[in-house]
Amino acid sequence: MFSELENECINREVERLNLPNSRIKHFAPVSYAQAGEDVILEGMLAARLSKSQRSWESVFYFEIGANHPISTSNTYLMYQRGAQGVLVEPNPELGALIRTVRPRDVLVPYVVLPTSGASATLFIGNAHELSSLNEAHIKSFGDFDGLGGVREHIEVSAIAINELLTPYANKIDFLSIDCEGLDYDLVRAIDHERIKPAIIQCEPSEHFLGGNTARIIDLMESRAYRLAAVTDLNVIFERLN
Repeated sequence: MFSELENECINREVERLNLPNSRIKHFAPVSYAQAGEDVILEGMLAARLSKSQRSWESVFYFEIGANHPISTSNTYLMYQRGAQGVLVEPNPELGALIRTVRPRDVLVPYVVLPTSGASATLFIGNAHELSSLNEAHIKSFGDFDGLGGVREHIEVSAIAINELLTPYANKIDFLSIDCEGLDYDLVRAIDHERIKPAIIQCEPSEHFLGGNTARIIDLMESRAYRLAAVTDLNVIFERLN
């Protein structure tokens, strides 16, 4: 899927090297994720759909830590294709936007924990993308171009990850986990014998948790997943069977 915007990477590089440009226009791919993850996922899922003769309307995703319904979303491109799923976002401000913009999706306004818990404190960052259950994780970004730090904290309802995922265990094509420092603990807690998403993406937060990328890779490979892609922020795994 391409946008209506020309690919400025091509245009700038051709101009820099003083080369003649192509006679046709090159358009940039549509992307809403933070580092192009949705374009990678679109290709991976398109291959799976082609082999199984399924449509995009049959695709079901789960995004834990959905944040904004469009900006930095790992699933909005799939939504545009006709897919639908569950968006987990405990920030009520963002939840209201999700309900407005993505009516086909189910919103779960909870925080997700590795084990059971009735509630938890959510630290909301001045930049919503940094919000976390771990205040130190937010502070690890420093000034963040003037958007760093904690704006407020609220108490929100919590749910254990297996309680959340089990009702959908056999239908998850893509699981995204973006919980700002908690990703490894959540992935490790998943009952992998029962819950087997075709593709899983998570954010290691390597700057805050050194060695976390390697820990996640080792864990996923022990569970019959292969490392399919790595971006500046996320690791993406595909189930082998």
